[in-house]
Parts: sequence; C-alpha cells; structure tokens
Amino acid sequence: MPRSKSEAEIKVRVKRNPRRAFRKIIIFVIGFYVLFLTYGFVRTLVVTRLAKAEQVQLGVIQNTVPANGVLVRSEKVVQAPRTGVLKVLASEGERVRVGEVVAQVIVGSIDSTTGEKTFNIQASQAGIISYHLDELEEIYSPLKIRELDLGKAEKIESKPEQFSAGNQVEEGKPVFKIVNNLGPLYIITSLTDGRALPNNDKKSLMITFGPDGKNVGQVEVVERNFRGKVNQILLSLTNYNENLIVPRQLDFNIITDRFEGYIIPVAAIVRKDGKDGIFTVFKERVSWKKVEICGRAEGKVSISGITPDIKIILNPEYVKEGYPFDN
Repeated sequence: MPRSKSEAEIKVRVKRNPRRAFRKIIIFVIGFYVLFLTYGFVRTLVVTRLAKAEQVQLGVIQNTVPANGVLVRSEKVVQAPRTGVLKVLASEGERVRVGEVVAQVIVGSIDSTTGEKTFNIQASQAGIISYHLDELEEIYSPLKIRELDLGKAEKIESKPEQFSAGNQVEEGKPVFKIVNNLGPLYIITSLTDGRALPNNDKKSLMITFGPDGKNVGQVEVVERNFRGKVNQILLSLTNYNENLIVPRQLDFNIITDRFEGYIIPVAAIVRKDGKDGIFTVFKERVSWKKVEICGRAEGKVSISGITPDIKIILNPEYVKEGYPFDN
C-alpha cells in the first residue's frame, strides 16, 4: 500500500534529526534530576525549620492522686467578756503568746472620764489568731477524732462568721479562735476516684495543695481504713501555715511518684534498635543519643545519660539522623 506524502515527510524529518530528539531526552532527564535535588533540599530546609530544639533543663515531675479531706485542728474559741465594740490588736494570722492581749471590747461608761471602758481579751494559749469562725470548732476536735462520725457531722449546719475591728460583739459569744499550729493538723480523707491509697507500706506521703498545687507538705499516715471504712485514711500534718487555719475542707493531691532529673516531653524520645534515645544537635547536624528513662509523669519523662550542654530536638518527627540543623 503506497504511503501518503505527509507520512513520508515525517519519516524523512525523523531520520534527518536524530540528535535533536536525543538532546530533548537529555534535557528532560537533567531537568528532572535538578528538580528532584531542589525538592529534596527545600523539603529538608522547610522540615528542619519546623523542628524545635532547646537546652535540657533539670526539674521534677510527679504522678498524683486527687483527694478531699476534712481538717481537724486544735482550736480554742475565745468569747467576748462584755457587749461592746471590738478593737483588734492582733491581726488575722498573727501568732500570739499565752497571756498576750489579742483584742479589746470598748463599752460605754458614765463612770469614766472618757465615757468609755476597755476590757482586754487575752490569749489563753499560744497559737495563730483567726477571726473566722464556723461554730464547728468543738465538733472537729483532735480530742474527739476517734468518736467523730463524719456522716453526722457533715449534716450539722455551719454558720461561718467573721469579726473585724469596729464590729459589735456580745458578751459570752465567740469573737476569735486560737489555733495551735505547732500541734498536728489531722486530715480525714478518702480518694476522690475511689482508688486505694498507693504505696501501702509507706508511713509518710507528700501532698500538694493550694493554687496550682504550689504548697507542698509531708503528712504521716496515722491509720488506714480509719474507723473501719475502706479507703478512708487518717493523716497528720505538723508545722502547717496560715493557709490551713480557716478552711474546714481541703482539696489536695497525694504524690505517688516523684522523679528528678533532666525533664523532656515523652514525644522527644526516639527509639532505635530497641533502645531509648533522643535527637541532639551536634556540629549543626542531627545526631541520635542513647538515654535512660528514670520515670514518666505528666506527659514528660525524666532521663539520665546526658550533660547540661545537650540541645535536644523536641519534635523529632520532622528530622532524621544526619539532617543539617542550625536552628
């Protein structure tokens, strides 16, 4: 079958220009290779910029169990000797000695040249002064703690009252209390989630309380299963501060585990050949270093096997060993 004129012309052009087709192939290959190298370089550059590195820091992490407790203090309520106007001499939270004049009651008197008569209120014991009263001071007493029925006590209506300078006080009615903070503060508690107290062999525990858990104290475990109730525990705390003078209940955390060391996020750990390690920055390159995990808590780990000058990659998913890194 005879070929058309156009087909013949195409054949001739192909035969006459073989080098041109070859050059096109070479240019395509080189362009693809350059594009591949550029992509790899840009990708590495962008990814390493996403990665974050920082110097390791010594610190503390801990696991805690939430709890709520009733506070039982040694409290002495002091009454007003007369009806009159209260004058405060020892302020809230101030520690006083036995016999020290804490406050005065000013009473009108026609027998006085000033028209007033002053009656002193002295401290019957040493301790910290508080003008916050709830009428439960005699119920929640260390002397009655073995007979204290929390179920019944919690049904008793509390009547919080606070006195300040200039208030009218009545004869024989409570005005302030003196808390013996050198004696033990008892805490009757049950774990809020119903779990048993960990570390059953321990005689003392660490607790945290207050805003952000910044207050830390060591409590003695006086009795487990207090008054025959499972998970009810009697704790005691000595030398407590004024933060625990007023409240009748306390939300706190029992520290079950505490780890000190270099603290890093769990996500910074990189497993290699079945071993724990981290990515560090060494001579502007990403390098893997073996570490030992000492403990885990709060989404962090305490590690050893490194020095303070180490700079670690916090998000190792963005880099690989050997990557350049100058962040």
